[in-house]
Amino acid sequence: MSSFLIVKEAVKYCGKSESTLKRLIREITADPGHADRSLIEPGHDDLEAKKAAGEPYVWKIHTDLLDRRYAADEDANTAAAATAKSQAKTSNETIVALLREQLETKDRQIATLEKQLDRKDDQISSQNERMREQNILMKDLQQRLAIAAPGQQSNIVDSQPTEEGSRPARSQPEKPSIWTREFRLFRRRQS
Repeated sequence: MSSFLIVKEAVKYCGKSESTLKRLIREITADPGHADRSLIEPGHDDLEAKKAAGEPYVWKIHTDLLDRRYAADEDANTAAAATAKSQAKTSNETIVALLREQLETKDRQIATLEKQLDRKDDQISSQNERMREQNILMKDLQQRLAIAAPGQQSNIVDSQPTEEGSRPARSQPEKPSIWTREFRLFRRRQS
């Protein structure tokens, strides 16, 4: 397919940016005797006539020029892309190896922590068993002390008969309150 393409079509055709293609056009059209000048339209004479008349013009590039110029770039790009892919692959492999190593380290740490947790569980259960045994021993000791201790006497009431009409003797006089001791005005008279 040998034909002329406008710049926007050429961008799609070769995959280069519009500014890259316009730079190529400026480079070739700057020299009227350039070997590739016939592959760019409008030609030098037509371009000068349109510029002098003030008419608009559209740049067109031949597909042979695009193939010749950018096919070598594509080969270089594919080689560079292959190199970049191989570097990315080795980079990814090193990252994966590093992540696997870290994962193994974390697995070892988790296993160690699980062992420690199991030991702590055993320690707690043995401590609970000791406390249960101590509680049983304390209960047994309290029961033995309760049996061995003499019975406590409750308040003993003196039941001596009193003569009729007589008052029971007071053992201690009632202690006056602090207010009556301080202020004798409030003191009650005893009858």
